[in-house]
Amino acid sequence: MPAPRARTVAAACVLLALAAPSATADGGTGNIVVAPKVTTREEPLTVTVHAASCRTGSASSPAFGETRLTPRTDGAGGHARPAVGRDVPPGSYDITVTCDDGRSVTRTAAFTVVNGVARGDHGPAPSDGASTADLVIGGLMVASALAGGGALWLRGERREGREERRSA
Repeated sequence: MPAPRARTVAAACVLLALAAPSATADGGTGNIVVAPKVTTREEPLTVTVHAASCRTGSASSPAFGETRLTPRTDGAGGHARPAVGRDVPPGSYDITVTCDDGRSVTRTAAFTVVNGVARGDHGPAPSDGASTADLVIGGLMVASALAGGGALWLRGERREGREERRSA
């Protein structure tokens, strides 16, 4: 197998390993899944625990306090729908799930709270609009596109001029 192909296969294996659900060493409390991963204050989250042995218990986070898990209809764990608190500062937050049998597991950086107001299902909107950095980056992108387009246009003009001289 050539070296570039081997590197590609190795990179694909690493990505698959990172994307796979993580195993827990706590006796099977399973994975904690949070949706959406990025939210604003006072918006609800869906917290799902994928473990048949943890259908009831509680989920807690500094962003929303403690909330009870209700059993999923498929019997494969529990879920809760807490809302992020009004005064929660922006940042990443952990979630700890404690099953009724006493086992618990924590998912670090399970979700992120950002400044903004919710816009329905379209996600958070920035509360202050575009920042100066956003405007500078956008301006630089437009300027570089214009410069690149101008360079290509001039190059084409020079090429046409040479072809006219050759044919004359």
